[in-house]
Amino acid sequence: MDERRPYFAYGSNLNAADLRAWSSSNGANFSSMEPICTAWLLDHSMAFHYFSRNRGGGAADVVQNGRGTAVPGVLFSLSDEGWSWMDKKEGSPRYYQRQVVFVITAAGDVVEAITYTVSPDMRRDELVPPTPAYAETVETGLRNYKLPIEHLKFAIQNKANKPWISHVFVYGTLMNHGQRWAQLEPWSSGPVRGGSVMGRLYDLGAYPGLRPDDQGVVHGELHRCDDLAGALGELDMIEGHNAFDPSEGLYIRAPVLVRTASDSVWAWTYIINAIPDHASVVPDGRWTS
Repeated sequence: MDERRPYFAYGSNLNAADLRAWSSSNGANFSSMEPICTAWLLDHSMAFHYFSRNRGGGAADVVQNGRGTAVPGVLFSLSDEGWSWMDKKEGSPRYYQRQVVFVITAAGDVVEAITYTVSPDMRRDELVPPTPAYAETVETGLRNYKLPIEHLKFAIQNKANKPWISHVFVYGTLMNHGQRWAQLEPWSSGPVRGGSVMGRLYDLGAYPGLRPDDQGVVHGELHRCDDLAGALGELDMIEGHNAFDPSEGLYIRAPVLVRTASDSVWAWTYIINAIPDHASVVPDGRWTS
């Protein structure tokens, strides 16, 4: 049943104050709604193509499109009563409908979740701008969970189908002068910058694997890719990323925050799906083989 899956929120429901206000007005009970962790919906964009009478303007939706787009959000647990109230709040199934999605958690795990998307009959072909108050509500919710807001800005500017992440972080054989550098080189558009992410690096034999870990650091390279969709198409094949069911792939493509000498940049990287028994930790987080 849907109720056994967590709920993936990406819009106004990230804003606790806004949710409390709706609950108070409607006698709703969301006391069972507890955040689990942040997560990402891959190859989807936020879009504003639905007019909400309650909001007086556009309300957020997520739509599947090309490689390289991503929507951040939060996974929540909900009781049966909580799901019933959420259906009412989202106007399901007339205005929004439940949809099963795979999301990638900040820990690098693939989770099957339920989110709400605008029902096809309610979508318009043109941009339906949100009110400043609604946009601020969504932005505040994202910031409260330390999530980026660039995808929200892109959606408001009607650039939803364009990836807001334009970099790739590599840490193994794809690095400059590495064994497979020739396969990344044509897609690397700018000066190569050094960077690091929070994680643990594992020696898998001929190549390494990264797993997110806030107690470790993995060093690598940051590459800007002007043709990001093309670059990810090539890299997805190389790394064995399964776009239809990421849990079945050798590696999982996921956004990570890369720290450089001058700034922090969101980038795509590839996380090993499962750590083999023979793997060993690379203590300094640097791949040199």
